[in-house]
Amino acid sequence: MQARTALTTARRPKVRALSAWGALAVSAGLVLSGCSASPDAPVDSAETSEPAEVVAVPQTTAGLQIQWMLDLLNADADIAPQDFDGKFTKSFTEEAPSATVAEQMNAGVRPDKPFVVTDYQDVSDVLGAARITGASGQALSLEMRVEEDGTIAEMLVRPAPQQ
Repeated sequence: MQARTALTTARRPKVRALSAWGALAVSAGLVLSGCSASPDAPVDSAETSEPAEVVAVPQTTAGLQIQWMLDLLNADADIAPQDFDGKFTKSFTEEAPSATVAEQMNAGVRPDKPFVVTDYQDVSDVLGAARITGASGQALSLEMRVEEDGTIAEMLVRPAPQQ
């Protein structure tokens, strides 16, 4: 079975590689794109009707990298490929070039900034998942597996499950 990379998906004009409703999956160094919902699809009003309660990200190895990514997503300037220098494992960047990841984050995730963390699941020191809620009220799940040296080995950004 051949894995589809973001480069493959990005060449398909009818598939939106990533949107605030879509997903960027970076797992084991592969960028996989999920299908995105139609922009005209109804939004669950329960999810957007009340302001989300902000929670703190723990100071674990994974938590620090999730907070770093959240800061990049919320920054005024677009994410640049060099922002990722030294942050990801070699196998990750070989399969998911920094320019591709930056482009997908800028085009598909950042338009809904600012994001706040509204839930955090601390699986272990090196594995964590944050529910981040954007300005529109839509929630995404930002999940990471981090090596002991702090480099990101896996990252997944996808629509968050309903609570």
